Amino acid sequence: MSQQKETVENTIKEVEAVVDLFYQQKRKEALGKFDSVIGNMMNSIDILFTYKAEHEGFELDENKLTNILKEAMNALQDGDEVLLADILQYDYMEYMEELVGGMD
Repeated sequence: MSQQKETVENTIKEVEAVVDLFYQQKRKEALGKFDSVIGNMMNSIDILFTYKAEHEGFELDENKLTNILKEAMNALQDGDEVLLADILQYDYMEYMEELVGGMD
């Protein structure tokens, strides 16, 4: 497995841990962990954009990813942790898993 793919997969696992904390209503712990995971999320997105540039057939819907992140940030700003967890779980993580499945 490539280092790029492994990095993205590790980030998905980190986001999953944050989602679990939100669902357990451990708000303070979840927000603290989310704060540290955001950098890894951005790094993973950078990796996917680089991967797309290097692999012609790799499908990455930039608008979809941007909209997911906007929705997540809006939920965070509104203090709606359940909505944030849902977006991370059902939109971000699922799309990232789909993308990582298309990597070599």
